[in-house]
Formats: sequence, structure tokens, C-alpha cells
Amino acid sequence: MQTVVERLRRLYAGVVYDTMYFDMDLRNFTPGTTIKPLGRHAPRPLVGPAFTCVGQHLADDKLLDDSVRLTMLQEMTPGCVQVIDGGDDLSVAHYGDISARLARKAGAVGAVIRGHTRDARMIRQIKFPVYCLGVTPVDAYGRWQIRAWQKPIWLSPTVRAQPNDIIFADNDGVLVIPHAKAEQICIHAEARAVIEDKIRADLEELTPEALYSRHGRW
Repeated sequence: MQTVVERLRRLYAGVVYDTMYFDMDLRNFTPGTTIKPLGRHAPRPLVGPAFTCVGQHLADDKLLDDSVRLTMLQEMTPGCVQVIDGGDDLSVAHYGDISARLARKAGAVGAVIRGHTRDARMIRQIKFPVYCLGVTPVDAYGRWQIRAWQKPIWLSPTVRAQPNDIIFADNDGVLVIPHAKAEQICIHAEARAVIEDKIRADLEELTPEALYSRHGRW
């Protein structure tokens, strides 16, 4: 699977999306336009197996239990993408600079959050890719915390992420690639990318009509 991850990093969301939608007839694998990269540009795709986490609102700060987060960090695996479902409280920052640094130390290569982050400038400075709904300075301490991990979670009302599904995220958005289909999707996406490269090369010399005649729909 590591080889598949490395090959997927050479692709881009558009060609992976087309493969999943048109070639594999898959649906409900992208949360849409709401989860975006933190900052203007992601220099390369974020790809890795999902380390899923789900949190919940705390009715009382006495319910906070930081030992849960410490245990979670111990179970992260090298190369994973931390994927967080903010749960029933989207009013706080579910992530921050320290969270990113700890996740990286535990092996994560980035994070995708159905929720918010803070410390945006510092996260960008350490070049740890984060995709999220937005930013807010509101601290989650005593209000929200991660309660479980490596369980199925929701990234939108229709998109579910299972542990070890492959997360693919770039400037176009986030895709959830089913683990069992990842290699097949990779093979088809690579073939599509070759065709698209040929189209890009030919369009300099051919009219749109001739281009369509040679390659069909692009």
C-alpha cells in the first residue's frame, strides 16, 4: 500500500475523481467544497491511510480527560493522515499548532478536519498540511475533545471515512479512496493521466475539432 500511496502522490484530484466516478462508478467520496487547504496553495497532494478520530462536545470541563489524547497519539502509524470528525460542536478550534506538531511527531503527514483549526500561521510555517472547514481562535479546552479513534467517521452528511481508507487531498479538495479499491483506482488514474498529458501536448498543434477527433471528450 505504501507504493500505491507514493504513486498517488504523483497525480492530482481531478484525474483521481474522474477515475472513481466514471471508471469505478463510485459515489459519496468527496465532502465537496467545504473542507479546504489551510492557506492558498498545497505544494503537493496529501496522501496517506486515514487515522480516524471523532470528538464531542463537553457539557462540563470536568469531563475533560487528556489521557485519551495521549493514548491516541501512541497508536498513530507512520505516514497516516489524521482525519477528525468534529462531532456535535463546530464552534471551537478542533486543532492547532501543538496538535499538528504532536501528530507529526507521532508519524502523521497531515490532517483533514470536519471542523476548525487555529494557529494557522504557525501551522503553515512548519509546513504541515491541514485541510479544514475554517479557522477560529476559540480554544476547545474544556469544551470539546477527541473521544475515539480508528472508527468509521463522517466528513460530511454523505461521506464516510473508514480507518485506513486512503485520503487524497490537494488544492481542488479532499477525496476518500476505499482501501480495498485503492490499487485499482491508482492504476486507472495513472492511465487517465497519460491520456491527459497527450491531450495537453497535442492541443498546441491541433484544432479543438482535430483534438476531439483524436482523443474524444477531455
